[in-house]
Amino acid sequence: MRSSSATWPCGAAITACRRAIEKSIKNKQEESIIDTTLFGLPLALGGARITYDSLSPLDLRQPLATLVDELGEDLLQITCANGAIVDVGWYPAWSEEGRLRVVAVRDQDWEAPVFSAQPELTPPALLQALRAALASVA
Repeated sequence: MRSSSATWPCGAAITACRRAIEKSIKNKQEESIIDTTLFGLPLALGGARITYDSLSPLDLRQPLATLVDELGEDLLQITCANGAIVDVGWYPAWSEEGRLRVVAVRDQDWEAPVFSAQPELTPPALLQALRAALASVA
């Protein structure tokens, strides 16, 4: 029995096209799991995407007085594939009395977050809160 590429003139093209489609599907599956780093530490985003980030350029080793002018309510936002949002802000904004706040919301319900934390202004504490927030909406 002859192979399909030998029987039909377009058989080889169909086989090549089929392989390209299979490769594309595999690449899309691999792309759906995103790993990124924040402050040099790993943060697995899964199918989520960072949609706003003014936090990662900050050097959190600096004293709070040096950073306070950069610490507003909108620091980082991650949008999940299911529409949930993980948000990081400093409240009250631009105040040395402020604190980080990490929240996770579903269906844009900001009045009833499914996760809320106030981690210290350190990369490990912030990343721990982000991981917990992402897990809460996964």
